[in-house]
Amino acid sequence: MDGTFEGETAFVLAVGILLVGVSLAIHACFMFLILKSQVWLKNRVLVAASGASLLLPSIMVATVWIAVSSFIQVALWAWVLRQFGRFDTFLDAFYFSGTTFTTLGTAKHVLVPPYRAFEPMEAATGMLASGLNTAVLFAILASMGRKRSGFEEFFR
Repeated sequence: MDGTFEGETAFVLAVGILLVGVSLAIHACFMFLILKSQVWLKNRVLVAASGASLLLPSIMVATVWIAVSSFIQVALWAWVLRQFGRFDTFLDAFYFSGTTFTTLGTAKHVLVPPYRAFEPMEAATGMLASGLNTAVLFAILASMGRKRSGFEEFFR
């Protein structure tokens, strides 16, 4: 095998691992923001709320932060993919990145070696982020359920 190709592979793997770390750090910051916003909502805005007026603002605020975090991470991956010159436009790279991050996948674009190593790295990052998002949303629901006794209160 060509030494240049091996060096390029090592470089791509290093960039990919760094990108996974940066993406997860961004996600961790947004998870912190979500939890802080929930404390603020609970202590300042939703003190006497019940039913849908208790649940909807909490879930909506968390969902907006999740969407912003995901957008930033997809854009970051797209920017790196675009820098390697494998996409004609940033929008093409963003589309590819979005479908990879969400594990939807696409047959429209295929990365060539060694750059295709980015695909499973981004997909794994997206799956981990999705799992963390689900955990946070369930924690919010559980917290709201503990705040008001009886599940039926959410429907008043």
